[in-house]
Amino acid sequence: MKKIIAILAVVIIGMQAASNANAIEPQWRQGTTLGGVMAGIDPWYLLEYDVFYFGGIGFVDYVLVDSWWKGHFTVGGQVGYIGGAVSGYHWHSFAASPRVTYGLNLTDKFEVHAGLNTGLAFGKGWTHFIHNEFVGMHLFFSENVAFTAQAGYAFGLDASYSPSLTAGISFVF
Repeated sequence: MKKIIAILAVVIIGMQAASNANAIEPQWRQGTTLGGVMAGIDPWYLLEYDVFYFGGIGFVDYVLVDSWWKGHFTVGGQVGYIGGAVSGYHWHSFAASPRVTYGLNLTDKFEVHAGLNTGLAFGKGWTHFIHNEFVGMHLFFSENVAFTAQAGYAFGLDASYSPSLTAGISFVF
């Protein structure tokens, strides 16, 4: 259900932005690299299961196509860390995966994107295959620096291997 809501939100934002996007130049040209770090939590597990997840993500995206359906298409990768605690039990895991995103510039300072990633999560004595979807945004407060946020299971399949609500900073290189 959460994935359906996230996908619908991106579709609605995209439809609303279509006329505005016609007049806006692409935020990043082909060959531009964007990287960032984010920290966050997973409030759904906390509210539903009383499990506290915390962690972060580091990502790098490369703009492969800068004018595809009025937006840009990136390829890249991300690494993540998640720690958790429930009833005195603590654990840690790490994950790494390639990722792809499609983004639209709603204004010259605000971009929204949706993406997919597939990779592996590692913990003490275990490894899991992961495949996930996410939505996010970049709000630029200078030419090359932006506030960044993402929602969705950025590293989770039935369990979160990175926080599902993250915020941080990104840089254009």
